[in-house]
Amino acid sequence: MIGLLGKQVAVVQCTDPAMMGLRGTVALESMHMITIVSQTRKVRVAKTGTVLQLQENGKLVMGEEMNGRIEDRLAKGARV
Repeated sequence: MIGLLGKQVAVVQCTDPAMMGLRGTVALESMHMITIVSQTRKVRVAKTGTVLQLQENGKLVMGEEMNGRIEDRLAKGARV
């Protein structure tokens, strides 16, 4: 599990072709959406069907793995 808030990311796969190649900082994460702020705009991207690449290390993050509220994922991970 990765905390994405504040990370620089690029959209490498998405169900919406207009989002492909989008780069920016993850500013907000909700249950089913991620808000990415680029230099020119703020965009909400659905987690389902999206693959993000972290700019710092190139790691790929599958949006389906991030579905759900962040606090629920953290609590679930704490029990394991």
